[in-house]
Amino acid sequence: MKRLSTVSVIDDDKLFQFIITKLLESTKIIDAILPFPNGREALDYFLENKHHPELLPDLVFLDLDMPVMNGWEFLDQFSGNSFGKERITIYICTSSVNPRDMELYKHYATVSGYKIKPITKEELYLLLEKEISLQ
Repeated sequence: MKRLSTVSVIDDDKLFQFIITKLLESTKIIDAILPFPNGREALDYFLENKHHPELLPDLVFLDLDMPVMNGWEFLDQFSGNSFGKERITIYICTSSVNPRDMELYKHYATVSGYKIKPITKEELYLLLEKEISLQ
């Protein structure tokens, strides 16, 4: 069975971090989960390891509203860099139902979708199946 080596969750909400981590672990198809409380810490980690693709995530769940560096700022910085990994897929996972946000994410080539919290187990499993099939 195909697997995802690493999934990253960039979100300042500790409860969401806990829930999505448990859901991801329950799939038994992910080797590691990298949590970050804001975009700055995630981006710093990605940049430090840009030449070590084995340490970078295959998939990222990104919140929009966070302190220090929000999701949009993260995307702007992320998009302006190249990483040693062929593909890092990003899904925005937010509570924002703002139509502007729902349209704006489409301008980022690295973003594959926009999910409204809470994300269900079924939604997560479908998303993971899709990502695994694209590997």
